Amino acid sequence: MKVRKTLNPIQAALLKKHINKFEEKDGVLTEAFTIDGDPGMILYGFVSPKKTVKGAVFI
Repeated sequence: MKVRKTLNPIQAALLKKHINKFEEKDGVLTEAFTIDGDPGMILYGFVSPKKTVKGAVFI
């Protein structure tokens, strides 16, 4: 079974940059994590008044 891991500071900065560029400004990040064994992908959940997004950022 794969284990969720919290983001390190570098991953958090990359995710913040991605969200600022591609998502709506008035939304809230609901979850963000990596999967143990795959540090090159950040999974996240984002909710705004117009949409809900579950996405991935490849780094």
